[in-house]
Amino acid sequence: MPALVWVYVDVVCDLFHPGHIEFFQNARALGDRLIVGVNGDADVATYKPAPIMSFDERRLMVEACRYVDRVLPASAPLHCTPAFLDEIGAAFCVHGDDMDAAELAFWYGALIPSGRLRTVRYSARASTRDIVARVVDRYRAGQLRVRPEPV
Repeated sequence: MPALVWVYVDVVCDLFHPGHIEFFQNARALGDRLIVGVNGDADVATYKPAPIMSFDERRLMVEACRYVDRVLPASAPLHCTPAFLDEIGAAFCVHGDDMDAAELAFWYGALIPSGRLRTVRYSARASTRDIVARVVDRYRAGQLRVRPEPV
């Protein structure tokens, strides 16, 4: 019986949405099992706005997704390497095709020469930025009520 092929993805997964689910589904389809590493709050804040949800909240959401077989308990490294993939038992890493070649080389350059990086179609279904914009628009239009602070 052939060994299972474990696939790895690293994510922020702030405000978990259908685009995340589609990404997990597409990444998992490239192998037999999916390992997810969630990036830590401080690490994310070094290259984009800090997540709204905490690391633990984001990790719990990812753990609840049926396409995910394992979630790393600690923060994922910002730069994935072959040694890291070997350590967690993954054959390769998957990312969305929304990055150009230079960005992929910056974040995943150590994987490219060995063919251990794969890409899947980026889902335009939803994004965290879209969700935040919808909330802001509705708040500004007076369509959201903010709960008063408890006394």
